[in-house]
Amino acid sequence: MQNAHLRMGELTFVKQTRDTITDVSVHLNRLGAERPAEPRLATALHLVSAFGGDQEIGAVTAAAHEGLRFEIHGSDVHLYGTLGEKPVIYRSSLQIPERKRPVRHVVLLSKALFETKFGSNSEARRTVLCDDSAAFVLHRLAVRFGLPVLPRWAEWFCAELERRKLIEELVGINCRLSL
Repeated sequence: MQNAHLRMGELTFVKQTRDTITDVSVHLNRLGAERPAEPRLATALHLVSAFGGDQEIGAVTAAAHEGLRFEIHGSDVHLYGTLGEKPVIYRSSLQIPERKRPVRHVVLLSKALFETKFGSNSEARRTVLCDDSAAFVLHRLAVRFGLPVLPRWAEWFCAELERRKLIEELVGINCRLSL
């Protein structure tokens, strides 16, 4: 895969205390966020997949727990955002054959995205979807709300959601999300 680095972004956060300034940047593999109302305002991040060293990923994880604001740069994306309260965090290590130390990987999910799984919050007013294909949208909403559906209804179902303006496309890097 040539030029994969061109499809990635960068996630940065800066924290200033009385004595020190912490400035951490990691490589961003995937991002799913709401469109910001204004360019400098913080927006809601729903999916962040990043990788880097031990200390950088540890700092990003701590910043997510604290609700700090991240700055995100991508090929066509520049925004500021937070994951909100109680983000769900998955960490892993990737062992690369010619490296001494493993690469650390973290996936950060907002509470709104995490609650789209079956049985988590039946009273939620929003569902964040990681793909915008008609079959996926129908399947996820049918599973989430226990609706009996047929696969051939997918195109009609998505057309109705769009006609009623119930789907909003989200900003993303390497993924397509809708709300």
